[in-house]
Amino acid sequence: MSREASPPLTEEEIPLTTAEINGRPTGALAEDVLSHWVRGRPLSFRLPSLGHAVPVSRRLAALWLDAEDVRADHARDAALLVISELVANALKHSNSAHITGWLRRTADRLLLEVRDQGRTSAVPRLHRATPDEEHGRGLALVAGYSQEWGMRLSTDGSCSVWAAVPLSGRSAAC
Repeated sequence: MSREASPPLTEEEIPLTTAEINGRPTGALAEDVLSHWVRGRPLSFRLPSLGHAVPVSRRLAALWLDAEDVRADHARDAALLVISELVANALKHSNSAHITGWLRRTADRLLLEVRDQGRTSAVPRLHRATPDEEHGRGLALVAGYSQEWGMRLSTDGSCSVWAAVPLSGRSAAC
């Protein structure tokens, strides 16, 4: 894990409301959102802190991967798992009203990041869950499916967790 290796991602974000997430099927909502997005650019989205935000973020990421022509199953599967885990962790471990996600492609990897608004004293850390534990594997999965990952704590209390997923070759878990 690194705390500084990935620069913060900044793009115009696509905000989604609670009414949009609760009022529309995930696939239709994601397709509508991305119909206004410029292909070939990084994707940034803001989601309210709802459990249903996880499948919405996953569907947005899948459509973005399609638009970026990422076809390798190992890269797609890893990116979808990582974004799902990062969003789920941000929702579970912060008291944020919303979370923000970014997806960016470089020549050899996918950069994924999720930022919460903070409001918690817990700092993300890798936990080696025992077989009897029902939770605690999220960051271990992120670490296993990424070339590298890290976090940034901001002075405003927000926390960003990022991961770099290789486009070619396989990560440790694939």
